[in-house]
Amino acid sequence: MSNLLDHPFWRSSDPSAMRLVRMSTYFPPALNPFHDKGVTISAAGVPGDVRHSKWYVAREGILDGLKLGRITPDTHIVEASSGNTGDGLAGICNTLGLEITLILPGDTPGPKINAIRALGRYVNVETHSKAGQSATERARELGAQLGWYSPDQYAGEWNPNAHFKYLAPQLFDLQIPSLLFLPAGTMGTAMGLHRYSCEHKLETRIIPVVCAEGEEVPGARSLSRIERDVRLPWRGCFERLWSGPRHASFLLSYLSWTHMPEQMLGPSFGLGYYGALSFLQCCVEESTLDGYRDANGRIHVVLFGPDDNRLYSDVYFSELTLEELSDRTPSLVRLRNRLKLTH
Repeated sequence: MSNLLDHPFWRSSDPSAMRLVRMSTYFPPALNPFHDKGVTISAAGVPGDVRHSKWYVAREGILDGLKLGRITPDTHIVEASSGNTGDGLAGICNTLGLEITLILPGDTPGPKINAIRALGRYVNVETHSKAGQSATERARELGAQLGWYSPDQYAGEWNPNAHFKYLAPQLFDLQIPSLLFLPAGTMGTAMGLHRYSCEHKLETRIIPVVCAEGEEVPGARSLSRIERDVRLPWRGCFERLWSGPRHASFLLSYLSWTHMPEQMLGPSFGLGYYGALSFLQCCVEESTLDGYRDANGRIHVVLFGPDDNRLYSDVYFSELTLEELSDRTPSLVRLRNRLKLTH
């Protein structure tokens, strides 16, 4: 098909006609150390009815390139990804008959790589661990070649715009939180939700949670990696970033599965969860928690999770101890002690 904008895929894949996010409103007191202080926690997870969590974002990235005239039927697409946006791009490019090479970090789990490779004959995967060069820099290097194009989710405004246009209306229609925590990767999700909240005067505080330095969590990034790779104008959008460690991120996401069997969110959700708990603990210690209460005296916290657990099973079993894997309903005392959240 010479004009890819006429492909029937675009008419059958309108994200505004699909449910992108699910909300688990019951978060038990056993996993909420601040329940007795009037804090409720809900989990918002993607995907909803779409195949993959970043599918609608990837769709916007390819559309943007087509509309700019940067993508033709002969263009070779290249993109760096931790796997989520890459999975969406791979599926879409294969449908359109576009060759795509995905640059994944060297520590990407094997099952995640295989799931992407299985998406079609037009999909190529390169795992990248070259010292002194990030996967993002590698993708930009390849994308600068004649006949190649990188949508560059770390720099393209199509990324936050997709979240603003499609995700934010659905998420805030389910609940308008006082505080919304989410893992920080490209900063696109956080920026899109922040813009929507500001434009609609929702007064929700968006708090991106980065990985602690040297403790990478799949689907998220440390502050140093964000500052190196991300060219989107995220600075100034948020009062501050929060941070969380790797092990606690895996533990918290694992503990949540019993109470959210319809979602089973992955380690980056656990990173946002840890960020929320440590932020709330800081508010308790500084006596600032009341500033987030609504007219009924409640504080509504939403944890956003863009990934599920299925492709990380081997990592969970290597990351967590047998004691942690067997203890699915920890007491609040044990949970606080594990996470060093002591009053």
